[in-house]
Amino acid sequence: MSKIIWFTLFGVLFASLPFSVLGIDLSRLYGHLGPPVQKRSDACHPYEPFKCPGDGNCISIQYLCDGAPDCSDGYDEDMRLCTAAKRPPVEETASFLQSLLSSHGPNYLEKLFGGKARDALEPLGGVEKVAIALSESQTIEDFGAALHLMRSDLEHLRSVFMAVENGDLGMLKSLGIKDSELGDVKFFLEKLVNTGFLD
Repeated sequence: MSKIIWFTLFGVLFASLPFSVLGIDLSRLYGHLGPPVQKRSDACHPYEPFKCPGDGNCISIQYLCDGAPDCSDGYDEDMRLCTAAKRPPVEETASFLQSLLSSHGPNYLEKLFGGKARDALEPLGGVEKVAIALSESQTIEDFGAALHLMRSDLEHLRSVFMAVENGDLGMLKSLGIKDSELGDVKFFLEKLVNTGFLD
């Protein structure tokens, strides 16, 4: 069979495969067509998975935020990194915020973050920026500064967090959070409180 016909048949087969199958490494299959594809050598070993962004050195997770800089620029001791290491992952936070917006409309989070949280958090930079600020901001004051919240909105947010910290779910109900969502919202806010967000 000629190479052109073989590649055409392979192309049709390839196009009909589900996307989950397409994640395979085809370098071995194509190895006979030329030199094998070289894998990037800049990946860290599993036992030293954290790559210092400045110098490219790989360090173990146990050396992150241990009080002694291991990256040449000290990035492994950066306060934002260390705060984020204690918090829920940004992706999880963004997904949670997005699910609230999807369920209740684009202005729902105005109840927590104030007037600038309208239009799916766009005036605050969007869901991703808010999620990053919640992850990296050491305290609620830092969060307010990062997103340029008005003092009144920041104080309202503080009162919501304090109510959660004190077990007062009435505050969340007064904001219109449904009984079926109270547990999830409380759990999410508690994770921030427990990592020093109100300190």
